[in-house]
Amino acid sequence: MESLTPADLALFAAIAVFVAAWWWRALPGRRALLWLSALATVAAGIQGVCDDRWQAGAGAVAGMLFLLGSLVAGRRLVLLGCLLSLAGAVGIALPWLFPATPLPKASGPYQVGLRSFELADASRPGIFGAAPGEPRRLLVRAWYPASPAPGAEPRRYFSEAETKSTARGFGELLGFPPLLGYLKHVRTNSYEDAPLMNGSGRLPTLFYSHGYTGYAQLNAALMEELASHGYVIYSVQHTGDASPTVFPDGSVVPMDPGLIRHMQESFEKGIPPDLIRAYTTTDFNERIDAQLATAEHMATERNRAAVESPWVWLADRLFVHDRLQAGQVPENVAELVAASDFSRTGEMGISFGGTTSAALCLVDRRCAAAVNLDGGDFHFNTFAVDLPVPLLMFHAEFAGFYRMLGLEPKGELHSFNDFSYEAFDQAGQRADIHRMVLRGAVHSGLTDTGLFLRRPLRDGMFGTAPDEILVGAPNAFVLGFFDHYLRGMDNGFPAAQVRRYDGWVQRYDNSAVRQWWSGLPPEQQESITARIARLKAQLPPAATGVRHD
Repeated sequence: MESLTPADLALFAAIAVFVAAWWWRALPGRRALLWLSALATVAAGIQGVCDDRWQAGAGAVAGMLFLLGSLVAGRRLVLLGCLLSLAGAVGIALPWLFPATPLPKASGPYQVGLRSFELADASRPGIFGAAPGEPRRLLVRAWYPASPAPGAEPRRYFSEAETKSTARGFGELLGFPPLLGYLKHVRTNSYEDAPLMNGSGRLPTLFYSHGYTGYAQLNAALMEELASHGYVIYSVQHTGDASPTVFPDGSVVPMDPGLIRHMQESFEKGIPPDLIRAYTTTDFNERIDAQLATAEHMATERNRAAVESPWVWLADRLFVHDRLQAGQVPENVAELVAASDFSRTGEMGISFGGTTSAALCLVDRRCAAAVNLDGGDFHFNTFAVDLPVPLLMFHAEFAGFYRMLGLEPKGELHSFNDFSYEAFDQAGQRADIHRMVLRGAVHSGLTDTGLFLRRPLRDGMFGTAPDEILVGAPNAFVLGFFDHYLRGMDNGFPAAQVRRYDGWVQRYDNSAVRQWWSGLPPEQQESITARIARLKAQLPPAATGVRHD
């Protein structure tokens, strides 16, 4: 019952009493009980709605119908009773289908702290809806091993301020602003501003970016799992390209109207035929031609998600890393920053944040390992290039991606990153490039959000895998990957994790790219190589040069 609020329980009880009293005609005091339970149903429903539990609105409507039904309760109206019972069932079903499920307990030995702070980059003013002279403001949220005070309460998933802004803004994109407001009732395992764990030395450090239009805690369960094993994770909310951002001083920066227009235009235009061909054809010659054509077209039309956002996000991450490493941070995180190791870091992200993390590792020597959770390659600097660090490319099931493009998956299905992170003539041979696929997951299922919707509604939106797989498998693989490559642990990665999730997580073999490439005549290889070079020549200078710090 942890997934239900007190208002939910009150609503359920009131509905149950009314329906039972309706059908139990010999019940003493029946009429008074019907009126009281109907009024209680209305009150509990309204209370829930006022407390951002929009699902309780169905209960409030049911309660109003109960009041009307009570006027004729003495008559034998079987059909009316069936209709009122159905209304009550709907009033119960909506809150039940949208549970405020607590985040799963982290498996590590440490408790988890959470701190938020702002960094501002004056060298990049006027970005994504900001005023011409306004610095680039970034919200950074840090999870870390902590020693919370006895009796401390863990933070809720959204604060009251975030419920009115961040959660609502994300819902507006989907046409229903209240959609995620009920997540303010979700209990996390993170203690806000808790003291840093006693005896902390140089803690292994990770950076994270959310998906396009997302927010900093989009993978909070993953952050808590990592922090419980001794990591510090700094999550950057990419202002303007994110849901509305609430800063520690209470100010709010909305989602950039330019991004909203871009999203609306993308929906109106539909999916370009070249893009469908680029990622679904089994012929590698067609596939690479279409992918290059898509990238060239996006660059020509100045598509925001391909031309502007990738490089702003990468610059955000570099700026945050630089400021933290220099110790130029607010006082509330100074101790935490001093305990973090910024010389050799892990980089990770989901979706658009995943492509950012992989791309960053090509231009920043401080990156020691990268995780891309089901993100494409929007930066394009890692196309046909051997990434200089180990990589975990963790995919949702490919069938979901094909269906997103409007196709019924048939035959052999391929990754949308077949041509990225490895040179064509080496594809599939590197032991430190790990490509994994999670069966029963769709793209959005790799975030926390699938925890907050029950089956059967959940299946189409987040995947059919059980919660312990949807959340547990990515967490286990990311933790095992960083333990192995950042901490140097001999933990049997990835074989140990594959055994643990046997039947759910499978390796994806990318050697078909090498076989295709080796079979091409030299002149065709040269033509493709030249075309890729021309495309990369359009990228910003920072996209291809390795930084020296």
